[in-house]
Amino acid sequence: MAGYVITLSSIPPRFDRLAKTLDTLLHQTVPAERIIVFLPKTYRRFPDWDGALPAVPKGVEIIQAEQDFGPATKLLPALQLFDKKQEILFCDDDMDYPNDWAAAFFKQRARKPDACITLCAGVVESPPLKHRKTALRPRAWRLWRSFDMEQNLRVMVEAFGRAFLGWPHRFVGRRRCLFAGYMDNFMGFGGVLVRPEFFDADVFDIPEEAWSVDDIWLSGIAMKNGHPVWMIPRRREVTSHAHFKEAALTDMEGGGQGRDAANARAVKYLQDRYGIWL
Repeated sequence: MAGYVITLSSIPPRFDRLAKTLDTLLHQTVPAERIIVFLPKTYRRFPDWDGALPAVPKGVEIIQAEQDFGPATKLLPALQLFDKKQEILFCDDDMDYPNDWAAAFFKQRARKPDACITLCAGVVESPPLKHRKTALRPRAWRLWRSFDMEQNLRVMVEAFGRAFLGWPHRFVGRRRCLFAGYMDNFMGFGGVLVRPEFFDADVFDIPEEAWSVDDIWLSGIAMKNGHPVWMIPRRREVTSHAHFKEAALTDMEGGGQGRDAANARAVKYLQDRYGIWL
């Protein structure tokens, strides 16, 4: 297995809990050569940030980037720092990653050496898959929430814990995929394995339509360069340490638009510019 690095970013409201996620990344059964937290020198969303950096465990680096790429800061500075063949596993700052998390990505990398390997993925809604001319096969065979008895039980346990035991509200991951296959876009919170050669200079030129929806933007640039999204099967999504309601991009209404509208605008931009997902 080739050496790899783990990269992520964070924002000031989450700094006090960042170490919890970093500790799980330090204890992988397949250790990373480096774990890097990329932080911009100034934040577009937090102009009053005083510049104080978060405390991180031994073995984790903080590198400050000149530019705030929004949530894409977890990857874009790494594309400039590393060789084009370097394996980069990027992820989010608020999740609890099990110790065999990284190993699952390299099992699929051996199967699909030139794909973006992801634990969590999505589908572009328009045009529908059955009308697409360019959709790759085989498609990932997804599982549905209404039939997922394991997940339904876990959700009930979490609800009981919040109501009667004082547990925090957490995101509880589920098994989304039964058989591995292609999807349209990755979702970075579960982790994504890529290499710098998957991207070109266009990836740094983020349009306003895509600034807050980095997963769509990064997936689209990789896709137009011939590196589609491949989904890991039969693993649960990662669970959050606590549900971050403050400053969550999933709830952000950039320019008066909700998250779904932002996703749709970014997809349309990429379809029109690069002819993908059509």
